Amino acid sequence: MIRSKKEREAEKVAFKNMTWQQKIDHIFAYYKLPLFTAIVTVIVLVSTIITNVTRKNVVLYAGYANFSCGDILDKQLTEGYLDSCGIDTGKNEVLVYRNLIILENPTDAEHQYVYASKLKVLGAISAKQMDIMFMNKEAYDQMSWSGLLMDLDEVPFDDTLRDRLQPYILSNEIVLEDNQIEYDLGEAEEYHATTEIKRNAIDISSLTIFRDAGIDNDLCIGIIGNSVHMEDDIRYISYLLDAGQETN
Repeated sequence: MIRSKKEREAEKVAFKNMTWQQKIDHIFAYYKLPLFTAIVTVIVLVSTIITNVTRKNVVLYAGYANFSCGDILDKQLTEGYLDSCGIDTGKNEVLVYRNLIILENPTDAEHQYVYASKLKVLGAISAKQMDIMFMNKEAYDQMSWSGLLMDLDEVPFDDTLRDRLQPYILSNEIVLEDNQIEYDLGEAEEYHATTEIKRNAIDISSLTIFRDAGIDNDLCIGIIGNSVHMEDDIRYISYLLDAGQETN
């Protein structure tokens, strides 16, 4: 609606004679939509700026599958590695996917957590945001069978590190070809698969860094097949060996 000059002048006089509270109420009543839009815009802008300023560079992506640890060990496995490399922990991080549950035969109560974990793992791998995985034996079997772990014989370890790793390297089956889809759809009476044995994980359960933290069950680490941080994968494994030599 177009107001006359006389009406606009009358509004100015009325506004001038209002109390501060009345002025605030008047402004909010007539301009609440533009104000709301402006406030939301400012909030989004500030949030974006803060996120960009505080966002850390991810040096390495790690996952904890069927494995959990206390704050001290967790810090050793993240900031400890960065400190050992002289990397600023204020601007860089080892990003960890915690509380992953990977089971072959989950109970009804576990099923939703296992399903969510599988989606998270596969999504991270697809986005190339998973480099290494800490696993117990059951998770290792599942990751290996699915062909998600790198053959360690193809990793460019230097000769010294490769020799140090020999006593710890684990072998497991991977599926080269199977009829899982046909079997699930009922188009095949039996499941069958062509498999191969690969050396694709490192047993770290005997290292003192884990024993001292109270981790006394089986534990290994593997490199994800499409990892894009291979140099850091290698440095990280070397760091683990240096940080916790085998206990007697």
